[in-house]
Amino acid sequence: MQLPNVDNFIKDSQHGVTYNICAYRKLSVQEMTRAMQVFIQQQGKRQPKQGTVVKIFSLLGLGDQ
Repeated sequence: MQLPNVDNFIKDSQHGVTYNICAYRKLSVQEMTRAMQVFIQQQGKRQPKQGTVVKIFSLLGLGDQ
């Protein structure tokens, strides 16, 4: 299976962190926001440092035609 290769950037201005959600297609703002929220929930109390870029790999768009 080929890795996702479309970069989608969204910034969490509250924490100063940029998220690069790598998916199989261009994502909507809602999809990027949801991916960011899921990542933050999974991290628990370990939040990324301000000014960092976090790369998230997503399966969104894998089965799209």
